[in-house]
Amino acid sequence: MALTDLGFTPLAERVYRALLDNPELDAAALSSALACEAGELAAALTALAELAVATPDDGAPAGVTLKYPASALGELIERREDELLNLQRKVGDTRAEVAKLTERYSARPWSVDPATGLERIEDLDQVRQRLSELAFFTRRSVWSVQPGASISRSAIEASKPLDLRGLRRGIAVRTIYNTGALDDEVFLDYVQEVTAAGAEIRVTDDPIERMVIMDDVVAVLPIDPQNSGQGALIVRQPGLIVGFLRLFHRLWNEASVYPPPKTEPGGPSGEDRKVLALLAEGSTDEVAARVIGVSVRHLRRRVARLMTELGAGSRFEAGVEAARRGWI
Repeated sequence: MALTDLGFTPLAERVYRALLDNPELDAAALSSALACEAGELAAALTALAELAVATPDDGAPAGVTLKYPASALGELIERREDELLNLQRKVGDTRAEVAKLTERYSARPWSVDPATGLERIEDLDQVRQRLSELAFFTRRSVWSVQPGASISRSAIEASKPLDLRGLRRGIAVRTIYNTGALDDEVFLDYVQEVTAAGAEIRVTDDPIERMVIMDDVVAVLPIDPQNSGQGALIVRQPGLIVGFLRLFHRLWNEASVYPPPKTEPGGPSGEDRKVLALLAEGSTDEVAARVIGVSVRHLRRRVARLMTELGAGSRFEAGVEAARRGWI
């Protein structure tokens, strides 16, 4: 773990680690071991005191005494988590303000039926623009059905950045495709990239109709199911959304997982091994997510998947089984 994430300078981190290993090192020995000037070392020692991981001590060889790492670093972590939570709240407030400003936008290139609240967009580029706008406000989930024996490259290029951006934010993404699309190498490359980022993909031979549902509150459907180029309808009525959700989940349960599960025993990916190792060490979900570089929600989905693969009913059982298999 890089302590620079907690506010350490690179040299301060090196000094801190050196003093942890040998608290008897004096300033001269530290300067020699770390190949730094006396002034640079003094600044690093001052930084450690300002971070409250060390206390100035004239009687100590280096002039400082380190505090117990578990408590000192724990306080730093909590402080940084509070800062991130405050920043997240501010960003959330800004996102809400964007929604209010968008409602005031009068030059929308689509029409809204005042009686039903349906938005009708007939230009394909405008449909993609609207999908991007809706994706910006999505916080939890995107369920979609994409029919057709092939997916156009323009559609892949339009949807991939939205999918990846959502996955980085911890949004759950599930998509059902027609099995015919699996014959396209460009599509397979796209699927590999988004599944690696956490998306779930299933395929089916059954007839399916195009549909996107965001956060279980808004759906995007084609005006003409036989010709998606005719435009789209944006639906928000709860009664209709409930029906679309039931349809999606039925299709999802009946579709096949892609990529299909391995038929022969196989080990996890390197990143999955890292997740299991972090959990075995007692790391919290928040800490493990930061180390892996994903959201907490994404981390928890990955843990749930690993538990299923291991046939474990708890994280403890998962750790025991992972160790038995030599995964960690």
